[in-house]
Amino acid sequence: MENPEVGYHRQTAYRRGALGGGYLDWSARPSVYKDYRGLPTVALPEDILGFHKPFFEVLFGAPGSDAGRRDWDLRGLARTLVLGYGITAQSGRGADAFFYRSVPSAGALYPCELYAAVQGLPDLEDGLYHHDLARNRLVRLRTGPFLRSERPWAAAFFVTALFYRSSWKYRERAYRYCLLDAGHLVENVFLVLQSEGLTAQVFDRFDDGAVNAFLGVDPTREVCLAVLTVPHEGTETEGEASQREAPPVFWREGPFEPVQPEACRMSPSDTVPRAILDAHGATTFGPASGTRSKSRPSPAPPLKGEAPQAVTRPEEVAAAQGLSFAEALWRRRSYRNYVSQQVSSSVWQILWHSVALRPALCPALEVRVACGDAQDLPAGIYRWNAAAGEMCLVKAGDFRSSSARACLDQDWLRHAVFHFAFTVRWPDLWEFLGPRGYRAAMLDAGRLGHRVYLASTALGLGACGVGAFYDEELRRVFDGDEDRDVLYVTASGPVKKLWK
Repeated sequence: MENPEVGYHRQTAYRRGALGGGYLDWSARPSVYKDYRGLPTVALPEDILGFHKPFFEVLFGAPGSDAGRRDWDLRGLARTLVLGYGITAQSGRGADAFFYRSVPSAGALYPCELYAAVQGLPDLEDGLYHHDLARNRLVRLRTGPFLRSERPWAAAFFVTALFYRSSWKYRERAYRYCLLDAGHLVENVFLVLQSEGLTAQVFDRFDDGAVNAFLGVDPTREVCLAVLTVPHEGTETEGEASQREAPPVFWREGPFEPVQPEACRMSPSDTVPRAILDAHGATTFGPASGTRSKSRPSPAPPLKGEAPQAVTRPEEVAAAQGLSFAEALWRRRSYRNYVSQQVSSSVWQILWHSVALRPALCPALEVRVACGDAQDLPAGIYRWNAAAGEMCLVKAGDFRSSSARACLDQDWLRHAVFHFAFTVRWPDLWEFLGPRGYRAAMLDAGRLGHRVYLASTALGLGACGVGAFYDEELRRVFDGDEDRDVLYVTASGPVKKLWK
């Protein structure tokens, strides 16, 4: 029997000739900002961007030494929030104004919200806060120490999604985009914390009802999808294991009263499709659930192709890249103006090594890369094993045009040198992760896609995520296994002009 998450994914697949019509109801357009009224607020410091650590020093550097970190302050929290999920630029004016953010989003609908529970920070009262990015401030939702930590200070970041913001345009398929966008945001916050010298722990497994109640949201409209905590409470090995269990969220137990649940309404007509609520409900955990069924997935069928080849990471080239970490986040954009231009071996090697997670929520996720004109890299589809630093040629030839056709005939894609496809084999996912596996896989696909975005920006390349495609056609391009699907594609390559 097919599990509900696979059923949702395949029921929302796009098929050529069967996309249907439809229109956008502009009178029901969702707000892109969440607005709490009449609650205490704290202005975030403005002068936080004097941060010049090189981008690849952050990306490839060792995890932060939390043991020596005895304090953190409001300025560090502000850097985390503004760089992690802040407004980076504006285009247009008045009613036509559009505000870019530090993470990409499907259709620029930005379904995610960011909350922080903090304690022990100077100049900030212990409590739970919502990040009001439009006004660069915190809104205090609850007061008191809530986190289970013996450290002088502690913080937990909650990434949520408001379903209707995405379903207004993408209907039933929107749950995919909410998860991918949450993955973008999780990885961005994770990297910002790493730039602060902190090692965050990322959790996708928790008691959904308890966390949503703590946040005070209306769970029929907004839900928590991931939690990040700092400082690190254990050894690296313990930290990797703890990704599988519920995080230590609360210092004191509830019950908690809702906090302005009407603020979760993004439109007077904000009905969420039943398929989304059912798919999310099928992955929901209660207080006693949270274990995984296997320590590792069962072996996949043998992959045809050449023997694996080691890919070295040119350290001196990575160290010489000019963009700082903050600049890379600030300049990141989605590009579609690709040009046919060869990418040097040192650049693509750095880019490929950037596509790795430490640790992953979903070890069953695999990376395939369709590549074109790159130095010392024949055109083909490769399987990329980031942990081993090895690639394996699966199919020789240039498949970018086939990939572009499968991605709703978006012709600009065939000019991008690399198409990174994040794929999963469903039997492995179900066996290893159980019902929560779908969330973990989609979150990690978004996290990896975001790393492609940022590394491409730092290397002077463009990048663009693609979540809309003819699912079956794209699967056949990258893999013949009927039990495998592509979850997300992120393109990368030289472009005509970069945003400065």
